[in-house]
Amino acid sequence: FWPKRASADSLFTITSLCGNVAMAGQVVVVVDPASTGGCVAAEAVKRGYSVIAAWGTEITPEERLHVPSVCKSIRYHAEVEQLSTIPETATAVKTAAGDMPIVACIVGAETGVTLADHLSAELQVRTNGIFHGGDRRNKSVQQRAVKAAGLRAVREALGTTWDEVAAFVDEEPFPIVLKPVEGGGSFGVKLCTTKEEAKVHFQLLMDSQRKCSAQGAAVLCQEFLKGKEYVVDHVSRDGVHK
Repeated sequence: FWPKRASADSLFTITSLCGNVAMAGQVVVVVDPASTGGCVAAEAVKRGYSVIAAWGTEITPEERLHVPSVCKSIRYHAEVEQLSTIPETATAVKTAAGDMPIVACIVGAETGVTLADHLSAELQVRTNGIFHGGDRRNKSVQQRAVKAAGLRAVREALGTTWDEVAAFVDEEPFPIVLKPVEGGGSFGVKLCTTKEEAKVHFQLLMDSQRKCSAQGAAVLCQEFLKGKEYVVDHVSRDGVHK
């Protein structure tokens, strides 16, 4: 529902391009090609594309180095840093591409989701688009979108200070779940059994997000949902879901 990582969606884009055009002399932009995003960049290189790495402001220097061993020898056509505006960043990417056409702009790591959405739209290539309900990395935005669609959603409170969530914590039965409002997988997620434990973890999450200069730093406190968890992986393109 909220595609975030590189994985199948990105490879599906690359595969669809290969079926229609020659790859030589064409550029694929991969935003934050770290973690599994490095594999996407490697696949594009393998298929003959020139790859530009576009690095966003959310990814740390350490995270940039976190790539599978098979990707460590990639030679990018160019590397571009995110600038103060999306149009400026797009211009830098176009300059790096030179005379070669840019045929795709794909997200690599979780940190690049927002930049990839805006940059792909600015470059006028296939894009997930810009979600006008807010940043789709934001887990609270995701829940509000679920509610707006008429589906059941989790009870929650969002805040940057403890005072903003204290009333929710006082009223909600324990245990409760605390998590950073942005981030992939279970990073920073904790099941807290007491108010004191929740308060300590809240501050820990805020401090860690600020150290990483996270633009949307905040903590989400949610009710604990007991039961089976189902994860559904799928790829969507032009209204077709697989």
